[in-house]
Amino acid sequence: MKHSFIKYEKLSNEIKDEIHNYHQSMKARKSEAVFDESMAEWFENRFDEWLLKRYSGDEHQGKRKFFRLEVEIPIRIIDTLIESSRDDKHAMEFIGKIVNISRGGLYFKSSQPIEISSIIKVVIDFSGVDKDLNEVEALAMVIRSDRLPEEDYGIGIMFSSIYEPNKERLDLFILKNLSYYIYSE
Repeated sequence: MKHSFIKYEKLSNEIKDEIHNYHQSMKARKSEAVFDESMAEWFENRFDEWLLKRYSGDEHQGKRKFFRLEVEIPIRIIDTLIESSRDDKHAMEFIGKIVNISRGGLYFKSSQPIEISSIIKVVIDFSGVDKDLNEVEALAMVIRSDRLPEEDYGIGIMFSSIYEPNKERLDLFILKNLSYYIYSE
């Protein structure tokens, strides 16, 4: 992922310190380490962990690898590739509403249940909330299915396959929307 849009001078002092320390450890391992590469690598590999430690009050904090962003975005389920049960149900295309999203997966509300362990193909259209981005298509496994009030279901999915440039668009959307955690006021 390209991080050229991140302006170091506008980052909070706390994040600058984290990046500086990370760069120092990279230089200790390989003296030719470049600061911009260290900064990009920190955001790619350490940023989610940093956010979880500081800002997540979630009871699943210790189990989650990625920070979850609260959003309201439509999601289309366009195919169920593998049903966890043995019946021959064919998936119909339907729409749900994303409740939260991370680099590793998302949780959405749906009027239809999906069985745990099913592999589904999803399309997330970010253009309604960010005109610079468009659809992200991914394969995912259903890891949670909750019965909610008012005849809805809560479905948790873990991304199993997101190809470039879809992954870059997802990362960019999350990074743009987490900017208030990153930049000083």
